[in-house]
Amino acid sequence: MEAVWPGEFPVLNAGRVLLRRVSKKDSNGIYRCFSNPDTMRYLGTPLDDPLSISGIVEDYMEGYDEGCSIVWALENRKTGEFLGTAGFENFSFLDLKAETGFTLLESHQGQGYMSEALKSIMEFGFETIMLNRIEATIHPDNAGALKLVEKLGFSLEGRLRKSVFFNGSFHDQLVFSVLKEDRSLS
Repeated sequence: MEAVWPGEFPVLNAGRVLLRRVSKKDSNGIYRCFSNPDTMRYLGTPLDDPLSISGIVEDYMEGYDEGCSIVWALENRKTGEFLGTAGFENFSFLDLKAETGFTLLESHQGQGYMSEALKSIMEFGFETIMLNRIEATIHPDNAGALKLVEKLGFSLEGRLRKSVFFNGSFHDQLVFSVLKEDRSLS
């Protein structure tokens, strides 16, 4: 079995959300996510310089071309408003697995946008890229993200003790996964 990298950047329709390639026009929205202390509480140290976002945006844009990540910008299909980002990183083509990550502007959290987006992203990962496994690592206190991955069928596998460092201290992360075969069971 072999992973299939898409020939062009995939645009996905996910209910109320359009998933498209990140572009420089998303810089302000991505900065709003990454500079918000509440949004970043469980992800890392909030950014405090708008100029620092350019490297993140470039990484998102170039990851697909380099065959190492696919990060989508989430856009409200009705209004065109930027909502957040989600996608795959840490691909292992040998093992047919990838890690998913996601951020959503605080003003749009709790409205089901990320659930719609991740369902579509997971479907794409399993059916188009031919992944066998999708992983997520989440801070144990991030109740919203924990509820989301549970709702999407991820299973808790364990705890990585003090595995990330931000805001001046080490933090645990919980490891979740969903397998392609799990989806046929639900």
